[in-house]
Amino acid sequence: MAAFQAKIYELFRSAAAGKSPFWIGAGVAGAAFAVAVLSIVLPRGGDREASLGAWDRVASVLQHRRCLNCHQSNEPLQGDNPRRHTPRVVRGHDNQGAPGMRCSSCHGEQRNNEASRVPGAAHWKFAPRSMSWAGLSAGALCRTIKDPAKNGGRSPRALVKHVEDDSLIHWAWAPGGERKPIPIPHYVFVEFVDEWVRTGAHCPD
Repeated sequence: MAAFQAKIYELFRSAAAGKSPFWIGAGVAGAAFAVAVLSIVLPRGGDREASLGAWDRVASVLQHRRCLNCHQSNEPLQGDNPRRHTPRVVRGHDNQGAPGMRCSSCHGEQRNNEASRVPGAAHWKFAPRSMSWAGLSAGALCRTIKDPAKNGGRSPRALVKHVEDDSLIHWAWAPGGERKPIPIPHYVFVEFVDEWVRTGAHCPD
């Protein structure tokens, strides 16, 4: 990042070389402005400490039961004290259950059913097997989240958009019944993901 900023600065200085004092001043001012903008909009790859600090907060959400219960290898779990899903269901070929026991058989697309205490949200389904992170350390979880081969082909910046917009992620903040929601506001979580990405998306060892 610093090297790239230096090159931009030198480019503006070269453009001003041999010109009048006005153009020299304009070139240097333009270089300073470009460097300032780049320091804001581009990832600060060397800011490892800030990145890891943000990741700690992100991981605390991803390892919460509202997320972890569906990020299992083959069968979802239920409850804040996790137990096997009742009735028993398995992943199926499309992450939406097996024939005769589909997710949509009970879970509505619009909202939680408070009368039956069955949760629901748009696109209700099991997390992909590649995104099963039960039992992973914070470092292993971080590397899994970043891996395009596992996360649906998403770049780090696309991950920010995903956590900001996805309906199932939003559900974790309004799970209905007696289920505990994620304890920090959703917008704060998105800000932590964004900070993690902007500071280089570093992962702990």
